[in-house]
Amino acid sequence: MKKTLVFVCLLLFFFSGIAQQTNPANNKEVQDKIKQAQQQLDKLTPEQKKMMEQMGFSTNTPSLPNGTTDAQIALAVGGDGVPKKNTVLIGAIPKIVLTSATVSSYIKTLNEYVEKNISAQYKPFGQQVYASLKTNHFKANEIANAALGYWVNGDLEPAVYLMSKACSDNSADDDMLSNFAAMLSMAGAPHRAIPLLEYLLKKYPDNTTIQNNLGQAWFYLGDVDKANVQLDKVVRAFAYHPQANYTQCLIQESKGNKTAAIEKMKNSLHYSYSLGKVNKLRKLGYSVKGSDMRKPFRPDPDPLALEKFVRPEAPKSYEDELRLSADWDAFQKQVYEKMNALAQASIPAQQANAKEAERLYNQYQKGGVTAMTAKASSNENIYRKTAEKNLEEMNKDGGAAYRLKAAKKQIDDLRKDFVAKDELQRKTLEKANSTIATSETELAKKGENIGYDNCVVQNKYSEWVYKNYNLPLEEAYNNYLHQLKLKITEELYWRQFTENEATFESTKNNAKREWLAAISDTRNIATNKYGNCNIEPTKSSNYKLSDFDDMHCKFISVLDFGVYKQVFECGKSRMEFNAGGVSGNFNFKSDNAGKNQFTNGNIEVSAGKEISVSKGPLQVGASVKGGMGMEFSSNGVEDVYVTGEASVSAGAGPANIEVGASGKMSLISGNMSGGISGFGK
Repeated sequence: MKKTLVFVCLLLFFFSGIAQQTNPANNKEVQDKIKQAQQQLDKLTPEQKKMMEQMGFSTNTPSLPNGTTDAQIALAVGGDGVPKKNTVLIGAIPKIVLTSATVSSYIKTLNEYVEKNISAQYKPFGQQVYASLKTNHFKANEIANAALGYWVNGDLEPAVYLMSKACSDNSADDDMLSNFAAMLSMAGAPHRAIPLLEYLLKKYPDNTTIQNNLGQAWFYLGDVDKANVQLDKVVRAFAYHPQANYTQCLIQESKGNKTAAIEKMKNSLHYSYSLGKVNKLRKLGYSVKGSDMRKPFRPDPDPLALEKFVRPEAPKSYEDELRLSADWDAFQKQVYEKMNALAQASIPAQQANAKEAERLYNQYQKGGVTAMTAKASSNENIYRKTAEKNLEEMNKDGGAAYRLKAAKKQIDDLRKDFVAKDELQRKTLEKANSTIATSETELAKKGENIGYDNCVVQNKYSEWVYKNYNLPLEEAYNNYLHQLKLKITEELYWRQFTENEATFESTKNNAKREWLAAISDTRNIATNKYGNCNIEPTKSSNYKLSDFDDMHCKFISVLDFGVYKQVFECGKSRMEFNAGGVSGNFNFKSDNAGKNQFTNGNIEVSAGKEISVSKGPLQVGASVKGGMGMEFSSNGVEDVYVTGEASVSAGAGPANIEVGASGKMSLISGNMSGGISGFGK
């Protein structure tokens, strides 16, 4: 639905010069613009229409999807600012003060509200899912977590229906009540959520999730002052709260405080990524840097085990050079053999890439760009944009690639200087150490010397080379290899989020070959130019080259919503349906009519049972033993992160987090409302 609506609005911009005018803010204004756009299209010549059709554009403007709300239109045209004060809904806030004794009766009225206002299309589906879950003995909190699964996936109406039923089954569960209130607010009924949130806040006055959700509810209603009272508490408790900072950015922007707005959005982005945050910062005039975004996982400091590749001992003198020559010969021979083996191992990945390129070309030939991109979004890695930004910055001043280039220049400069001075230095040493012919010899009569002592010149030449070149080069080699290791490690970390499996296999092999080529090119400048001078070189070696570790994904997060599992492996997601856990004749999604509604927020979950019940819902940034969180928007899940101690140990080993269907899950409201067209009454 969202994609259709955005396409409609883009078409209007293109044909009716809306970029120069006020953006349409409601259904009527959009319908007027659609008429204007169609009038412009009707004026096109047949040749122009044909050209448009070849580019994939229709010459008929699409109509708005049924049930499109004014709130959805405002967001689609970039209207993510502060809502106008809604005095009607503020006046409709129930004048009640809830207690533990009256909560259940209030939940009953909310159930009636949900039953009445969700669409006829989704109501039977929600009833069917709920009945099936009950038949399979799902507890109330497990049904509530299933509702969160639907919500995160963009199916808002089944989600809020299931959550209302779960709360009816157990109105004493404050986590469920908090999540229900968040759903009501984001769906378009913040006035119905406020009594529930105020009740929860009395019980948990320092809980930032409840504070945020209450602040967002007031924001939806356009009461910025009451919203800020709560949101200020949230950011004082946790400076990088993703949703509180996002909303306060909008408030600051509405007041003309651009600098403050940028800082608020940077704080939001620092905790979790979404494309909307990056676009908002760009709109505010700020270009996002890689350092503004959190690394998805703590990187393994040496994923390929490059440090295991120990070079032979570096010689420090002519004697060392002869003693260690066999080790260096063996080392370089083994390196070349391993590089050849890696080249052979790269062939299957190269063939797979060539096959994929051929498939994309054929797809393009059949359907153009539209056919190529239609499926791209579903396979997109959620960390791609962050990775691309960091890869881009590797080449800038101070980046890993920049530092590597500077280290290589130091080596090249020393080698060039040696080549420039070597021949002259040898002639100078040979002349200075020549033997003067005695007067009675034929050479003396010709004014010539009889030559020089090879070993004397050899030793002096070696001393000159080692002092001025080999010893400085060894320091330069070590620095270069250190910088190369950092560059390879960082590049592989980010490329795993931007490349498909076959391409990443090639990238890993290329990185290994790059490392081998570099270490093999760090041998000393040979100085044995004049003979061995009675020093017997070593002829055999026991040197054994190390091997690489295999780099594979160690970061797997599994969130079990009961009806399905959402699995994330290094940013690539998949769903696993629990066919054995739930019986009954229903599909996870009824159809696409309610998909991609305008909503955003975070969800945080705990993998353990160490959270104290007295603390209320899970809080962003709070200390837990292990858990995970995700940021979602109308684009789907945009970021997944581990929390608590799991985030600390992620670099040391596998960071596998699995949260079961009965685990603790908390929904943190975002800054948008109006997700369900029947709500807001």
